[in-house]
Amino acid sequence: MNDPFQAVIRQQNLSDQVAEQMQELIVSGQLQPGERLPSERELADRFGVSRTVIREAVRSLTAKGLIEVQSGSGMVISIPKVSSIAEHLGLLLRLNSEGDPLEYIFDVRFVLEVEIAGRAARQATPENIHDLETILENMAAQMKNVEEAARLDVEFHATLAKATQNPLFSILLDSVAEIMLEVRRMGMLLDHERSVLRQHHRILDRVKAEDVEGARQAMSDHLQTGQELTRQVIHLRNAENSSD
Repeated sequence: MNDPFQAVIRQQNLSDQVAEQMQELIVSGQLQPGERLPSERELADRFGVSRTVIREAVRSLTAKGLIEVQSGSGMVISIPKVSSIAEHLGLLLRLNSEGDPLEYIFDVRFVLEVEIAGRAARQATPENIHDLETILENMAAQMKNVEEAARLDVEFHATLAKATQNPLFSILLDSVAEIMLEVRRMGMLLDHERSVLRQHHRILDRVKAEDVEGARQAMSDHLQTGQELTRQVIHLRNAENSSD
């Protein structure tokens, strides 16, 4: 039986080479989720490197969610969780954005969520539709509770992304979910006429009707309203701060 672990060429960044080789073994399926890895000492021997290099490589793969270090069981192959991937994307967005991050996020949402609505109109299952209806029923009952209404708003959009049947849409949308929760809280403060709730119903109606273009337009209108409400809240807050 061929040994899948090959000694690496000695040069700088040995740990990167080891991590890349192990990652490729995981991605290609040669190492399966749940499979227990050899000990740190054995891996060092098989790769032809020090145990310190193995530790660094394992640390890198653990951060990516590809390896889990279990007490008493050693190192086990795992699958990155969607929430973990989204968290990393959201953190990168916050760390690397110059200018106004909220404007950038709305720009991305227009590109992403308009398409999500259209695809949901084509792909949503009866179960997806039922989940969306339940969320809006709960949201209608919680409109005076800004925190809960904002959370349900986020859940509606996440469920709509799920209805596309493409998990990457959920990952991308989740990457800005935490930031958008604060945006939705701000919008709820000024949405005295429940326009956001009505627009959610309009989106769902178009999805249920399998009206792709109608769903896209409904989402575009909804995002435009959200953006304007957010700008109003930020303007009011800036005015209050400048008067202090």
